Amino acid sequence: MRELAPPLPLGVTKLCELLAEQRGTPIRLLEWDLPADGPFGVLLSRQDEDVIVYQAKTTKAHQEHIILHEVGHIVAYDLSGERPEQPQLRNCYSDRDERDAEIVASTLMHQAMAAQRQARRHGLDEPWRPSVYGSLVFENGLT
Repeated sequence: MRELAPPLPLGVTKLCELLAEQRGTPIRLLEWDLPADGPFGVLLSRQDEDVIVYQAKTTKAHQEHIILHEVGHIVAYDLSGERPEQPQLRNCYSDRDERDAEIVASTLMHQAMAAQRQARRHGLDEPWRPSVYGSLVFENGLT
């Protein structure tokens, strides 16, 4: 992730674009009205692309966290060198896989909040002022 050298402000869409470019495999984001009793996000890893399907009926901040969680699975696959043969549903992952993906998502969100606090401390102007809970990293929405 450090090799991406992302520009600020950074949103999940741009993060996925940079990661896809580095990996040579596109990452497509697909907002979907998923059943309330099912997973909030699904990663469909195919030979020629990764598709992150995320819940349409939730807040933007939650959507971004869902996307980052699925990005965590992508990063874990890349580090291990093992991509699943079939799409994996959340209940198919091991507890360790889920923990690792959640650590990636939480770490990225923590870094975003730390950067926002630092920008605020130094009196930087927009786009640093919006709450990170309303967006991932200083960016409104998923654009």
